[in-house]
Amino acid sequence: MGHYNVTEIATRFYELDVKVYEATESSMGRVFPAGKEVSVKKLAKMIDTDKRHFIRDETMLISNMIRTIKDPSKAKECRNELNELKKILEEFNPVKVLPDSYTSSIADRKKKFQEGNHKIICIGREYGSGGHEIGYRLAEKLGISYYDKEIITMACEHLGKEFPDDSEASLRKAIMKYRSILGFHGNDELFFAQSKMIEYMAQKEDCIFMGRCADVVLEHAGIPRISIFIGAPFDERVKHEMSCTGVDRDRAVELCHHMDKLRKAYYNYYTGRKWGHSENYDICINTACYGIDGTVSILEKMYNFF
Repeated sequence: MGHYNVTEIATRFYELDVKVYEATESSMGRVFPAGKEVSVKKLAKMIDTDKRHFIRDETMLISNMIRTIKDPSKAKECRNELNELKKILEEFNPVKVLPDSYTSSIADRKKKFQEGNHKIICIGREYGSGGHEIGYRLAEKLGISYYDKEIITMACEHLGKEFPDDSEASLRKAIMKYRSILGFHGNDELFFAQSKMIEYMAQKEDCIFMGRCADVVLEHAGIPRISIFIGAPFDERVKHEMSCTGVDRDRAVELCHHMDKLRKAYYNYYTGRKWGHSENYDICINTACYGIDGTVSILEKMYNFF
């Protein structure tokens, strides 16, 4: 790039912005509305700190403005100058280069699954979002094991406890009767028993775990995993529950509220984290946007990527 410095680059961008604004002959505002001295100083700092952000955002704004210029010759002149400035920016080495991402490299994540570790998927989900069906279909597609209530079943057998009968007519009755088994406070023995089984199976094979705080259990055990949270807008989940079970709307609303409350209490109590908050997962996905099969397809690609 030679003789250019960051102040010269910033000055040229400011002057181009003024030229584009005047050529548009419209009431649209300038990209850099402050006075020249203030704007150039601000632009120089932006470029010097993170030129990629500047190239992506600020130059795009100017480019959009150029498209509104009615005079073809003026538009071409401004476009050529913008392209020249973009080339200069590409060659410019800023004082500080911001990282590409929050992690050092995606390759580091991939490497964890290439060092003899099994590929594990942990799924958390809102009630009525289709999470169970997605987990089952994904396991079928990938040809790996799928564990949901089986984890609690084995833990209960290990402790000599009775496991809830899925055939009970009233889910409310079942929830109330077995709320300790579902992970409420005071049943730590069962939680730690099932956690040990989750660790054991994660070391044994590629598999999918549904719920049970498996993401945090495996993190504490130092076992790599892909952590996913599946959700959907509340009304969509209510409709899904009505469609799948045939219950009326009031009952579906009650179930969605109640089961979400159970899962939130369970996860928050045993992990110290906030259930459903994006920072706790590798990916959060809205099934109302992609559907069951679409969500399975996305997660399959993510699995194969690692």
